[in-house]
Amino acid sequence: MSRPDTDSVEGSIMMKGATVGAFLLAGLIFFPLGITGEEILNQVFLLVRERELVAFSAVQNTWVTLDLRSKEEVLDSRYDGHVAVAVTSRRVLGFSALTSRWAEERLMVGESVGSLEAEGNVGAVITNLRAFGFSASAGRWTVKRFELK
Repeated sequence: MSRPDTDSVEGSIMMKGATVGAFLLAGLIFFPLGITGEEILNQVFLLVRERELVAFSAVQNTWVTLDLRSKEEVLDSRYDGHVAVAVTSRRVLGFSALTSRWAEERLMVGESVGSLEAEGNVGAVITNLRAFGFSASAGRWTVKRFELK
């Protein structure tokens, strides 16, 4: 009986292992498991207090306070990723963890809030009159007025 050469058997096993490893690595790069779209870790925290909003930016490692005006109350708030959004009885407020700044838009007389969202780099507020979009990258609001038909 002839015995196989151990060097060629070990070399063959190493080549197969390297090939399998390369396929697994390529699979993880081109077909990542459980990730759909851009995944952003939470880099912001929002604390709603009686007379102020306090946001923390993990990116800048800083707390930034925004004082509420007289008789102004927070109606709703959300935070996620790099953005925090709040709606008060007078304003729409957005905070960017990337710029560590608050941005605001005033609500109009008769304007009522329908929905508020925050996810990743985007905040949104929809009212009966307008749509507000907040970009954490730009650190500001863009407003679209609805046309009455």
